[in-house]
Amino acid sequence: MEHHVQSVDDALIGGLSYKLKAGASYVTDRRSVTFFASGGNQYSPSGVKVCKFNIVADQWLEPSTFRVMFTVSNTGNPATEVIQPLHWNPAVMFRRARIIAGGQIIEDIDDFNRLSLMFTALKSQDDQKEIAMEGFGLFDRKYDRPAGGLLAVPDAEDDDELKIYRVSDWDEAGTIGKSRTVLFKPMLGFLAQEKLIPLRYCPLQIELELVNSGSDCMFVGVQNGLTSTNKWSVSDIQCKCDLLTLDSSLQNEYASHLLSGKTLPINFSSYNHTNQSTNGDKDFSCHIHRALTRLKSVFVTLFKDDATSANMPAGLRKICNDFYHPAGAGAEDLEKGQHQFQLQIGSKLIPEYPIKDSTEFFYHLRKTVGTPINIYSRWYHSTKYIIGLDMEKISGAGFSGMSTKAGDLISVNFKNCHESAVNSATSIPSRMYAVLHYDAVLNIRDSGVELLD
Repeated sequence: MEHHVQSVDDALIGGLSYKLKAGASYVTDRRSVTFFASGGNQYSPSGVKVCKFNIVADQWLEPSTFRVMFTVSNTGNPATEVIQPLHWNPAVMFRRARIIAGGQIIEDIDDFNRLSLMFTALKSQDDQKEIAMEGFGLFDRKYDRPAGGLLAVPDAEDDDELKIYRVSDWDEAGTIGKSRTVLFKPMLGFLAQEKLIPLRYCPLQIELELVNSGSDCMFVGVQNGLTSTNKWSVSDIQCKCDLLTLDSSLQNEYASHLLSGKTLPINFSSYNHTNQSTNGDKDFSCHIHRALTRLKSVFVTLFKDDATSANMPAGLRKICNDFYHPAGAGAEDLEKGQHQFQLQIGSKLIPEYPIKDSTEFFYHLRKTVGTPINIYSRWYHSTKYIIGLDMEKISGAGFSGMSTKAGDLISVNFKNCHESAVNSATSIPSRMYAVLHYDAVLNIRDSGVELLD
């Protein structure tokens, strides 16, 4: 031990280092700007559904600041009816999202609301609170846990219990009387990476499509004495972001770099979201054909058309927010719904032995996500059942995922996927959703862009 201690090199600790932090004087200006949707200003499921934004400028876009802002209005009878979204993430209202760079489609995601809500569920509690604060949050209202109703005068003895952020097993959003303005960041990989985007050489077009029906993202019925309607519209939709201006010398260096035939590569991760029917079979397999250079991870969720659960009131379960577990009707009974799952890519089985227990499912999910997850056990066994498998050879390294460029078929295999009870046939899921999370590179050239995946 003494030998190792004597061989350690000394380094100046942070508290004794008085070197000033490096600056960035080459950034001469920062502007918080707004881009409005092209076309009209009113959107609804029964009218114009596709919102298009043209993000064009000479500056550099900082993707971490990008938000979509809009106003949701109650087009029913605000005197007697309210609007209640199925989730506090405003992405619940959009069925599809596309991002186009320099005329090249780089991301096109169907069932965008389901994908967004799935990844929201996999975030930490603090991250979820921030999304709720910008979206359809509950304004930190105090609720009585036993009754579930709004208290006029909180009991001082139970005040700590009443101040909790969340009291429901579902992602309960706040109600809207007349209108409400919200913001959210689209779950698009190109906007989640850290590199600044040179809009002069890489102009962006973002398209967001609303759900097909007003009830696809809204609760319809009576809850807590309030009647909720599916009559709503979206107006004043716009994009908020920050643009940075560089000094002329650095700007000219980038221009010379591109004019010489070189590129500015931006690495980001994107998603391929597909769904297939189970045909009512408890032993089913779904096959996906997608040629990818580096597959980072795979997420699988289930859905059942007529599912019911004591943990979520009737009318709140829709395709966008229900990640079905076969044991959903009896979530506390962990012996129910213990099915088998295994992924196959070509001849490789992942994992080598099928997963047979819910604890192992969650273990693989945590390993895949790599960050804290705010999912309780009863949620995971009812309406937040998400399966995740890590395809990377080593976490933290770039481009270490599996390659499917050779035409390898991706097969998702389930066995005994039903509740272990007399009426088990009624618990078989009706659809399976698969998310392929993969690495991509956008090469920015002076003449345009090139997508490599």
